[in-house]
Amino acid sequence: MASATITEEFPKTSMNRRAGDVWAAAAKGPVSLSDHGTSRFVVMTREQFDALVGRSDPRIARATADIPLDEAEELMRVLKGVLDADDEA
Repeated sequence: MASATITEEFPKTSMNRRAGDVWAAAAKGPVSLSDHGTSRFVVMTREQFDALVGRSDPRIARATADIPLDEAEELMRVLKGVLDADDEA
């Protein structure tokens, strides 16, 4: 991921007049949009945002036969708990 440090700053009017420049800069790193010299918004790629806030998709898709043994054992433990809870209800 690119650094979370602001790489460029543009006045907010650039979104109308120089949108292509803003998008190109944001592809390289976070860009600040300022209003009267005060930074108000940051534009960045989704990948940069996800890395910054720790949001990555934790889901993994794989065939049942490819599940590591420790994960398979945990899955079976949880499923057994759900089934046992249903039997008690």
